[in-house]
Amino acid sequence: MTAAPAEILDARRAGLVAAQRYRLPFGRQNWRGQPGGWQGAGIGSSIDFQDHRAYAPGDDPRYIHWSAYARTGQLTMKLYRAEVSPMVDVIADVSGSMTFTSAKVSRLESLLAFCVESADRSGAPVRVHAVNGRQVKMVPVEAVRAGDWRGRIAVTPGPGAAPGALPWRAGAMKIFISDLLYPGDPSGVLAAMAAGGGLSMVLAPALASEAAAPARGNVELVDCESGLKRRQRIDAALAERYREAYARHFALWIEAARRRGVAVARLACEGALVDVLGGEARTSGMVEVNT
Repeated sequence: MTAAPAEILDARRAGLVAAQRYRLPFGRQNWRGQPGGWQGAGIGSSIDFQDHRAYAPGDDPRYIHWSAYARTGQLTMKLYRAEVSPMVDVIADVSGSMTFTSAKVSRLESLLAFCVESADRSGAPVRVHAVNGRQVKMVPVEAVRAGDWRGRIAVTPGPGAAPGALPWRAGAMKIFISDLLYPGDPSGVLAAMAAGGGLSMVLAPALASEAAAPARGNVELVDCESGLKRRQRIDAALAERYREAYARHFALWIEAARRRGVAVARLACEGALVDVLGGEARTSGMVEVNT
């Protein structure tokens, strides 16, 4: 199932509205990147004094600490904090579970629009990819801005496997938009995100209806990844096992992410994005209020 064009447009607008109030957490750490307006991890030429060191031949005389020289007779250099534009990598999960309902499609669209708009407002270079299992496709950022990125990529249905090697850049802000409904151990996905430093975050769209077991009785179940169908009788015991397995699945992801320093926020597909971001995402430091 895919969302109608009007729903996609509304979702993109919701992302842009959210970016007026919140931004990605650029203030959380020192960055490396191209010259820009955010505090860097190295030495640069901003107005923020950081440290000083002894003068060496060839140093720029504009940064000699003349008042210190007058006191000590020793030439020293003023060192200032670098100002940079941190790199932002956004990878959008377009597997079957993320595209099976219009609610999740809309939330993915709004989150992607929010991330790109937030990066643009902060002058941060942003790169976007779409992933479905082992398939990874680069998404033109201008297509995301225009709201027609899905028509620019060709990702075929897959078996619902966990993503393969994802193109994260070392030192970047890494954002994975996924419902995390992959079977197996999440360690591989999370370890790859955490490698190379930077800041790693998972924005996980969540549907309230998914946490509840199907209605009791004989039902037809459809595998959203493969399209296979089967008849199943749902009784109270099976419904309880489903709820327990669902809760264990996300507890495993959250604990594995905590061990690797990857932040995870489960974001409801219901409600306005600006309100949803003001909950778990804000309290966990995954978004900041625009100043």
